[in-house]
Amino acid sequence: MRDLRWVIAGLVVGTTLLSGCSQKVEANNTLPSTSTSPTTASLPPVGPADFPVPDEARTKDAAGAEAFLRYFIDLINRQRAVPAGQPLRDLGPQCQECLRIARNYDDAAAAGNRYVGGELTLNDVPAPVMSGAKVLISFGVRREAVSLLDSSGTAIEARPDPAPNLGCGIDLVWSPTDESWLVTGLSIG
Repeated sequence: MRDLRWVIAGLVVGTTLLSGCSQKVEANNTLPSTSTSPTTASLPPVGPADFPVPDEARTKDAAGAEAFLRYFIDLINRQRAVPAGQPLRDLGPQCQECLRIARNYDDAAAAGNRYVGGELTLNDVPAPVMSGAKVLISFGVRREAVSLLDSSGTAIEARPDPAPNLGCGIDLVWSPTDESWLVTGLSIG
């Protein structure tokens, strides 16, 4: 008889607990919001508005430095086709070779000239050598044949043969203001 009382008591308690589950209960309005909140601040714009330095090239590490090198070679190729030198000056304000290339591009544009060919393609990029906020990267590039043409299409200058593997180097320094690498030295060939 005593066991029967425990069974009945257990059924009563179980039924009471289960009936609470069938009642409609409003959701708690103190739960955290499901909206996403920004975890990092936006990076300041660097590079041309239509060809900005990508985020992966804006990290202060070897991978970011290498990504910046790849971006900068693409930028040189892009600006040769325009031609316009200001983006090279912006990213290499202390780089004499960058300033020389920028000046050549600006002079060509002012004279109504244009470059044909000359694309640079990275061949070999060993690991960057880092020293604090500075980086040195030695690399190889292939330079395609290039000509500078006047407005009538006549060649003013030409390097008719491609250069398959020019020894090159780039020196970079981290800019905390821009949150990006800047070029302090460049050697192509």
